[in-house]
Amino acid sequence: MHFDDLAELPDAISTIAESREWDGERVDGVDGVVFAPDEAYLTLARWTDERGPTSDYGGQEVYYRSIQQHSTDRLTMLDYLWRWDTDWFWCSRAFGAQHPVLRRIWPRRMRRSDVYMKLVALDRRWGIGDRLDRRAGRPQGERVVQDVEVPVERLPEFPARFDREIGMRPVWLCPLRLRREDSARPWPSYPLAAGQTYVNVGFWGNVAVGPDAPTSPRNRAIEAKVHDTGGHKSLYSEAFYDRDTFDALYDGANLTSVKKGYDPDDRLTGLYDKVVWNA
Repeated sequence: MHFDDLAELPDAISTIAESREWDGERVDGVDGVVFAPDEAYLTLARWTDERGPTSDYGGQEVYYRSIQQHSTDRLTMLDYLWRWDTDWFWCSRAFGAQHPVLRRIWPRRMRRSDVYMKLVALDRRWGIGDRLDRRAGRPQGERVVQDVEVPVERLPEFPARFDREIGMRPVWLCPLRLRREDSARPWPSYPLAAGQTYVNVGFWGNVAVGPDAPTSPRNRAIEAKVHDTGGHKSLYSEAFYDRDTFDALYDGANLTSVKKGYDPDDRLTGLYDKVVWNA
């Protein structure tokens, strides 16, 4: 489903979340991609036992590009579940792995997100990217790796502002909501409200910032914007909160209580120290 106006996304996502169907067809899975403020897509999945030719995005074809090229597609269940992994969504392009020539010689078994993560770890350890940027005269880059949840009705304003101020494309969309709705806040330290549809917005890469890059200005601006829209961020994202803000957002009193119960001798690192950058 193609949208040239982000304002149309909330109604479509909410309808699918409530009815689990679209245009008379059952919907078993949904996610989306925003390529630009005037180009977004929702991908609707339907499980089927019907036989037929299937696509393979573990080889030369790149899955995220296919979204702009095909109105329908057929994948095996295994390939559907892992369709993003070959190219780590779109981040494999940073390693040249989407170039047709390099892709042919890059071993298929090594076109996986865990391989790319090891390459990123090496880069961060040795500062390879920063050295190349300096040699080429490019501004120093800031690593921006975030997954944030935004209430569906506030969704249009977040990617539009993000595109304008951060400039990373594309971004991933994944609608979600709690299964249990018998409590206003079933997960004390992760504030998903019952009955509320959220959209996870995922974006991963580097932004040319300049000498301010080490202070993470783009990441901090994103954190502020997320909470302006009533959302919150998944804590496998890189986080930069101060302690008081973190405790307010993720119920620090509950975290302390749980830690005292399961780690009374304080042998383990607390959640804040685990997830917050330079905590």
